[in-house]
Amino acid sequence: MTWWLHTRRVTLLMIVTVGFWALTLVLGNSSLPLPQLGGATSANVPFILFAPLAPAIALNTCYGTPTPIEMTALRRIAALDSLLAVAVVAATAAVAAPVTAGWISGFNDSIVESAVRNLVCYTGLALIGRATLGTHASTVIPTLVALIVSVFGYGPEQAAHWWAWPAAESSDILSWAGSAALLSIGLYRTAQGDFPRRS
Repeated sequence: MTWWLHTRRVTLLMIVTVGFWALTLVLGNSSLPLPQLGGATSANVPFILFAPLAPAIALNTCYGTPTPIEMTALRRIAALDSLLAVAVVAATAAVAAPVTAGWISGFNDSIVESAVRNLVCYTGLALIGRATLGTHASTVIPTLVALIVSVFGYGPEQAAHWWAWPAAESSDILSWAGSAALLSIGLYRTAQGDFPRRS
């Protein structure tokens, strides 16, 4: 277990996740005006559209490239990797819970909820990318999705298109369901590393 914690650089992942929350709570209401190609002339793209990329990318970076010794390990390494992804999402939800419950005032509930949803979405995409493209290319998928949504995802009156889940309102059920589905698929594909190989 100590070896797994060392190779997965859990400390670095924790630092990035804490930094993500610190910036989210401080800069969560910030936005960047960007030209739009999806119907709107321009849109104020919120900081929270990009911020969750940090822990999602850090997670895949901390996984690293599997060493040959992992293929022969008795401990279920892939299951531990899946649990690490769940832990990052759970820690994010735990930070958001007091804000959304109203126990901590001064922060925008919608921004905090969007941060959790977008982290779920990007983590799922990164895990799917890791399983299909490999560790080094996996972070390209969530990054591309964030960029595409930021440029094409807004229609007239800065309303997000139905498919632009990271830009949707925090109350949008489809964006939550889709993000949860992506995370579930990513966790399943990650855990498959422990299943016997088919010959």
